[in-house]
Amino acid sequence: MNRRTLAAGIGIAVAVTGSLFGISSPASAGYQCPARQVCFYQDKDRNGSPATLAGLAQGGNGVGWFWDHKFHNGVNLNDQASSVHNNTNQWLRVYEHNNFGSGRTQWVQPYAWANFTGGGVKNDSASSARFEEEPCGGSEWCV
Repeated sequence: MNRRTLAAGIGIAVAVTGSLFGISSPASAGYQCPARQVCFYQDKDRNGSPATLAGLAQGGNGVGWFWDHKFHNGVNLNDQASSVHNNTNQWLRVYEHNNFGSGRTQWVQPYAWANFTGGGVKNDSASSARFEEEPCGGSEWCV
């Protein structure tokens, strides 16, 4: 093997190794919910495939039927979300049933995220969501 062949082989190995390290960098590890958007995630703690819905962009009216929407990986969103990130300046209310029906609900304050652990909406049971006025109008006496 001559020096040119050896140098070319080392250069290819360095390029391949460098690209492998680039793929596993922390910056590409998780999906960042865009500003003025609500993102639902398939797994807890904002992990797994995300779903972003046009009706839940800041100023939107909400989404009454999650079964019309999918996570980025193609899985249907209805009754599959485990966490949510409200990256808007509005209060979000997530509903257990379609079309904002009765049942469990969970409030998510502006710029916050939450897991669906049963304190409100249970894991894998969210079916609709919309922006609403702050619970109890901000009263400190609200229970």
